[in-house]
Amino acid sequence: MQLKKSSIRPIKILGGLVAIAYPIAVFVALQRGFSVRMLGLILVLVAGCAMARRRNIWLGVCGIVLACMAVISDKDIFLKLYPVFMNAAVCFMFAVSLRSVPLVQRFAEKMKYEITEKSKQYARRVTIAWAIFMGINTVVSLTTVFMSNWVWTLYNGLISYCLIGLMMVIEYIIRMGVIHENK
Repeated sequence: MQLKKSSIRPIKILGGLVAIAYPIAVFVALQRGFSVRMLGLILVLVAGCAMARRRNIWLGVCGIVLACMAVISDKDIFLKLYPVFMNAAVCFMFAVSLRSVPLVQRFAEKMKYEITEKSKQYARRVTIAWAIFMGINTVVSLTTVFMSNWVWTLYNGLISYCLIGLMMVIEYIIRMGVIHENK
C-alpha cells in the first residue's frame, strides 16, 4: 500500500511529536500505574509503525528490541535507554559525515546557501561541534537512566531539548557573525 504525499506530512509530524514526547509519556504512564510490560507492548506497535514507513529502520529495530527487553524483563531501564540510542544515532550521523561531506554542509546545500571554501571549513567545524555536543548529551542521557524516573524525564524530556535549542541559537549567532565578517 502506497501512501499519498499529502498524508505523509501529518504522519511525519506525529512521529516527531511522539519521539519528542517519549520521556514524558513514559514517565506519566509509569506514574499512572501502567506496567512496564504494557508500555513495552505499546512501544513495539509504535516502533513497528515507524518501521513500516521505512524511515529510520535501525532506530525502529532498536526501539523494538528495547521494548521487547522491557516486556521480557519487566524492567523500566530498557524503556529509559531509547533516548540514549537516539542521541547516539545523531552523534554518529554527525561524526560519520566528517569522512565525506559534513552534515552541516549538506543542510546548507539543501537550503540553497552559497557554498564557498570558507563555508565548507565552517560547516566542518560546526559538524565537529555538534558531534561532540551530541556525544556529551548521549553520556549524560545514559547517566540519567540509572537515576530516578523524575530525573531521567527532566533531563531527557526537557533539559536535553533546551540544550539542543541553545546550541542551535549559539551556532546561528556565530554563523551570522561569520557571514557579516566575510562581507
